[in-house]
Amino acid sequence: MKKIILLAVFLTLLPLNIFAKEDYDMIDIKIGKSISAKESLKLKSKSNFRIISSDDQIINNTNNKEININFDGNKINILGNNFKLQNFPQDGAFLITSDSPIYVDKIKRNYGGSISFRVNNKKLDIVNRINIDEYLKGVLPKEMSPEFPMESLKAQALCSRSFAINNYNKFIKNGYNLDDTTRSQVYYGKDVEEKSTNEAVESTLGQVIKYKGKVAETIFCASSGGYTVASSEAWGGNSVPYLISKEDPYSTHPWKYELKASDLKKLNLTDIKDVKLDLKDSKRVKNLTFSTSKGDVKVNANDFRKKIGNTIVKSTLFDVNVAANKVTVNGKGYGHGVGMSQYGAVEMAKKGNNYKDIIDFYFPGTNIEKIK
Repeated sequence: MKKIILLAVFLTLLPLNIFAKEDYDMIDIKIGKSISAKESLKLKSKSNFRIISSDDQIINNTNNKEININFDGNKINILGNNFKLQNFPQDGAFLITSDSPIYVDKIKRNYGGSISFRVNNKKLDIVNRINIDEYLKGVLPKEMSPEFPMESLKAQALCSRSFAINNYNKFIKNGYNLDDTTRSQVYYGKDVEEKSTNEAVESTLGQVIKYKGKVAETIFCASSGGYTVASSEAWGGNSVPYLISKEDPYSTHPWKYELKASDLKKLNLTDIKDVKLDLKDSKRVKNLTFSTSKGDVKVNANDFRKKIGNTIVKSTLFDVNVAANKVTVNGKGYGHGVGMSQYGAVEMAKKGNNYKDIIDFYFPGTNIEKIK
């Protein structure tokens, strides 16, 4: 009981806004799916857990290698063997840490750093507070194959580090910086780390991509298809000087797909006679107009991709052929085409270019500099 009272007193002394100062060395990542009320969560580690404050002061040595997190829809309670902590803070003021990786049973992955929680929309968010470069080690293997050339991995490390910093406050209203999905960058923690991707992170420590002194918007995609897309064309808004449309001889990635009857049903199309394409400046398709026996049907190219499947119609850089009652899509590229092409980076590295050459090609006018 005394422990709980002392913790409550300590909480009242903590600063109200623990996110007042941006510290790019550490980053808070929401991991896994949110937990509903009455669900329990188990954390395991090979070393004992400690409860620490957000400024690394030890609050409690739990003497437990396994603890249960119970969420009743309002309060967070932590239980272990001869250990109990009620009403665990929901703002990151307290953290659960260990000298060994922390296994989160709901996600079935191991994480470095520490774990805390936020309550959003009456659900419990699990948050991993981690050094930004340790975070990147859990990102790179999910964004690029560890078998790719080292210079391309270094280029990805710079893109991912710069992207994380540029988007540092994306989810700050929820009490964390980024999540572990494609809305930020895919992050799988310790379990996916590889020697090559770790080396790429470590050999570029502290380096980011900047434009006129500010960390750049380092967008990337799998393949440009031979022609990159300006960000303003892809998503509207103001043009970005280093995210432009340009020929990319290093990345083509051709693909082909014949529409099935089920695809035509999704598009509400029958008896197609012909198709006309409305193209953008980057040669990508803006709209498709299908001529049918019932009249013309106009379909937005992005909607076309979504309905058929973004991994099937891999980009909007394509042509369509209608012949003998068959509709065939022949395309190039994979993804939105903005910024660095990952396959292009690989090809440039194979041709002897270093990571600085790759960054200079895909983000013209930018510089590689230290974070601060």
